Amino acid sequence: MTHPAQNSALAVGLLLAGFSVFTGVDAASKLLTEDYHTLEIAFGRAVFQVLPLLLIIAWQGRAVVKSAHPGMQALRGACIFVCTLLFVQGLSLLDLADCIALTYISPFAVVLFSVWLLKEKVDWQRWLAVVIGFLGMLIVLRPGMGVFGPAALWPLSEAVLWAFALVITRMMPRDGAMTTLIWTSAIQLLLAALFVPLVWRMPDAADIPIFAAAGLFNLVGQLLLISAFRRAPASLLAPFSTVQIVVAALVGWLVFHTFPDFWTWVGTGVILAGGLLVWWRERQLLRR
Repeated sequence: MTHPAQNSALAVGLLLAGFSVFTGVDAASKLLTEDYHTLEIAFGRAVFQVLPLLLIIAWQGRAVVKSAHPGMQALRGACIFVCTLLFVQGLSLLDLADCIALTYISPFAVVLFSVWLLKEKVDWQRWLAVVIGFLGMLIVLRPGMGVFGPAALWPLSEAVLWAFALVITRMMPRDGAMTTLIWTSAIQLLLAALFVPLVWRMPDAADIPIFAAAGLFNLVGQLLLISAFRRAPASLLAPFSTVQIVVAALVGWLVFHTFPDFWTWVGTGVILAGGLLVWWRERQLLRR
């Protein structure tokens, strides 16, 4: 029998691996933005994400596709599709680490959506965390001297929409993680297929592996996170999300020869401090 401490250690390992894989997805997508439209990148990612899922459906049967909330699943899938477009467009205009740093505001947007849609009561500590996260975002943006400008709106919009999608997920308690993953991937592919003819260009043979890596890594990353959260509570895993900005900085330096400046690190640290305040508050509530 696996000891709880071993479960937690494995969960942390899976989480770190998942975030590292997601950074690989972002790096591959950024490479593709040099030659392809955002819609075509989204389509290519969706194709290579859906193909392995077809094998899972064949193995587990059609029951894994059945949803108790088909309308909500379709809405969530559409949100994730738009999130992909927004973030990839941001990647085409910003450094990798800056783009990822701006998306760290999503936990605070989740708090706001939870109040609005789920009618949850939010105590002053969480509101303080929202304020801290907003201040951290301003430090990263540095209006007038940093990355502030139209380009920053892409990852910021993605973070808000991603938070909305997360809240939708919480509104579908009867659907399993694999069902949600299949629905999301299928909706993404459907929507991308509808619009990609507008911008289509035949991919170069040398770029097909990059499209494949982006799609497959995205699927693997999601499965790793699902596995992590099945083995340990979210309150334990939340602080380890900080690894993504570190990995992004390393990948940006090695692949794109860019590195976050001092204020990006400071702003990211402030945003993460707000996230840690939420995490600490959740831990306190669990102990009661």
